[in-house]
Amino acid sequence: MPEKEVIRILYVDDDQEDQKLVSSILKTAKRNKYVVETAQTIDDALNKLKDSYTLFLVGYNPGREEQLNLIKEIKAIRKYAPLIMLTGVDSDTLDKEILNLGAADYLIRGQFDTNTFERRLQYAIRDSKLLESLEKTSKKFRSIFEKAADPFILMDAKSKILEANPIFISKFGLDPHDPDPRKVPFLSDLFLDKYPKDLLLENLKNETESFEIETVITTEEGIIINTQVSVVKQEADQYQVLIKDLSSLKAREEEELNLKKFSSTGRIARLLAHEVKNPLTTIVLSADQLQTELPKESLTESGDLIEVIRRNCDRINHLVSQLLNSTRFSELDIQNHSIEKLLDEALDQVNDRIELKGIKVSKFYQKEKRKLPLDGEKIKIAFINLFVNAIESMNSEDGKLTIKTQFRGNHCQIEICDNGEGIAKENLERIFEPFFTQKTGGSGLGLTNTQNIIFSHGGTIRARSEVAKGTCFLIRLNLVQEIEKS
Repeated sequence: MPEKEVIRILYVDDDQEDQKLVSSILKTAKRNKYVVETAQTIDDALNKLKDSYTLFLVGYNPGREEQLNLIKEIKAIRKYAPLIMLTGVDSDTLDKEILNLGAADYLIRGQFDTNTFERRLQYAIRDSKLLESLEKTSKKFRSIFEKAADPFILMDAKSKILEANPIFISKFGLDPHDPDPRKVPFLSDLFLDKYPKDLLLENLKNETESFEIETVITTEEGIIINTQVSVVKQEADQYQVLIKDLSSLKAREEEELNLKKFSSTGRIARLLAHEVKNPLTTIVLSADQLQTELPKESLTESGDLIEVIRRNCDRINHLVSQLLNSTRFSELDIQNHSIEKLLDEALDQVNDRIELKGIKVSKFYQKEKRKLPLDGEKIKIAFINLFVNAIESMNSEDGKLTIKTQFRGNHCQIEICDNGEGIAKENLERIFEPFFTQKTGGSGLGLTNTQNIIFSHGGTIRARSEVAKGTCFLIRLNLVQEIEKS
């Protein structure tokens, strides 16, 4: 037979006869062993609260306000402690008052037997443990909800946002508890495209238990974010929503793809250099030999054909050399540099073009001064290439060139943006390819060379663009760890 659990009870009552009666009833209880300790005064009871009791019994007589205050004291010290009142009166008013103070139950003296009494004690202890467990779980999930790194919301079946964690409010600038009724946010209103919005509302209408939607969401400030929205039905008319920002993931994928393409292009360039330059040398030598061996009459009849052969061989040789140089990791002269100073020096190199087209330049440099390990001259060449491309894409008078720097962890991010003609989506993936250009007379190697310089520094470069709205190049470079002393 298993050993009975020991339940320690503090019974507070100034009626000693009632105390003896309760103690004797509990001695006959079958389920557990009950150890009853008593206190006759409020002060005595408060002193004993320091001990560990499983349950509290408090006798109550109408008009004794201090006994109700004792309940408050006990619950202040032992919030989840099960507490039962014993009283001689049955009153709806008393019922509400006692329960509102945190008592688990109350019993009318003379109206219960041993089994009923023990069962009520067991229920009070069980409910107390359950309440404590629920509140701890609630705090745990509230903490997860509030501290989650991703936006997390609760919404109703019409996508109205009921609750939102701090990262959602910060990222999207929307608070479901905003007192202005005009700012009541709906998740569907954040969706930029019609199809995913209709898909969201259709799933909610059909009460789908869980689903995911990949869509573009816009913030209150107009920033566009690629997201994966995961929705799970929590209960009737309420859904949990986790919003995963895919922008950084897509950026990493794009950077990795660019690096792979660059490496692949470099291998092709080296193969071309080997397979093309050797035959070219033979052709040039043969042309030189013909020049010396052919009779003057034959040379006169052939015109400048030999010179045409030489000139085009030189052109092919030059193009192969350019391709090879633009896809080979450069040897760098690394020094610690201020990125802002290098950007300003590169701007000075193209200032005449900026002034000629009346372009407005806006600079947003992070105030904190930090150094970057760079080959200053090569990085300036990369910046100049980007500035020239931006200038040539913009119209005179209304052109805007924006340059931003921002430090994130051990990296510096540089943004170079224009409001020019933009790049079509099908061309955006090709802009770093050798010889790809949309400019008349362009070599198509400027951005390839720029990418080479950035990659040689262990950095990354990618572009985003929209036709008729402009293009942004985002560069990430490594930082020196020490902060410069100013």
